[in-house]
Amino acid sequence: MRFLTNKFMMFILILAFDSVNAQEGCVTVRAIDESGQVVSNALVSAGFGTMIKPGWGWGGGKPNIVKGYTDTDGICVLKGEGNSGEIAVAITKDGYYGSGGFNVALTNLTGIAFNKWQPWNPTLEIVLKKKVNPIPLYSIKYGSGIRKRIPELDKAIAFDLEKADWVAPYGRGETTDFIFRLDRQLGGKTRSGYQIFDATFNLSFSAPDDGIQSVYAKLSGEGSELRLPRLAPEQGYETNLVRHAYEHDNGSFVERREDQNYFFRVRTKKDEKGNIVSALYGKIHGEIDADLSRTNNSIRFIYYLNTTPNDRNLEFDPKRNLFKNLKSTEQVTAP
Repeated sequence: MRFLTNKFMMFILILAFDSVNAQEGCVTVRAIDESGQVVSNALVSAGFGTMIKPGWGWGGGKPNIVKGYTDTDGICVLKGEGNSGEIAVAITKDGYYGSGGFNVALTNLTGIAFNKWQPWNPTLEIVLKKKVNPIPLYSIKYGSGIRKRIPELDKAIAFDLEKADWVAPYGRGETTDFIFRLDRQLGGKTRSGYQIFDATFNLSFSAPDDGIQSVYAKLSGEGSELRLPRLAPEQGYETNLVRHAYEHDNGSFVERREDQNYFFRVRTKKDEKGNIVSALYGKIHGEIDADLSRTNNSIRFIYYLNTTPNDRNLEFDPKRNLFKNLKSTEQVTAP
């Protein structure tokens, strides 16, 4: 019995030792385009994660990077060594938007005797989106860096997207595109010392046919650099967007989704038959981050605006931003 116990303890020690030493992993990547056709000669990079040794501190070390190219079937097989149990994959090719942030989770609970991570050689199918027609747009990370304040609470405040500023008298804006309103009621403190509040954020429009619609997509760094469809939809826009948040003794809540994005339509004009004759289209990457939970009334969001009437193309060329002299924190690099 003691002999069996000693053998078991020896096995545990071997597992502990192997968990901080590199083991071989393998992944197969299959690259296709949006029509399902294979993409050959695309550069695939796989980072085999490494953890620093016990006693050296916290976190991970530099991953072991292995690279290769897809063959005529769009296939690339990469092997490498790591000890973190994860492989991160990215793929690029001229004329396409890069795709990255694809992670393969591995385990060393099986197959460790062969010094190989499991599952062995899973297949990732990655879609590469072509660069079709990148164009100049107005694009800005509004409120990034130094957060921008909503000038007043409990009041509708107009915002000019082309000027990236509040409409007079609060700023140099001239045309009402978005109308923001932040209503907040403050209470005392919770038993844990947090500020009690109830808040509602509303985005509306001045023209009756303007609007916004949700679209869900992976976060920046996950999937294609071109996060959203190239063209804004023609229909399906809602006349307002409402978000709620609260902090109470019995709980807290903030209404938001991590994969949230939007399309919008502004400055819409129709003829007597109800047909749209002129409109401007745009998109928002991520959530409109109105600071509902605090008292500084700040807002930030990343938006793109096409100022050519009726042109729904929102495939942005970051080298041709129509906003000039932006701060580094305001510059947009994603298409």
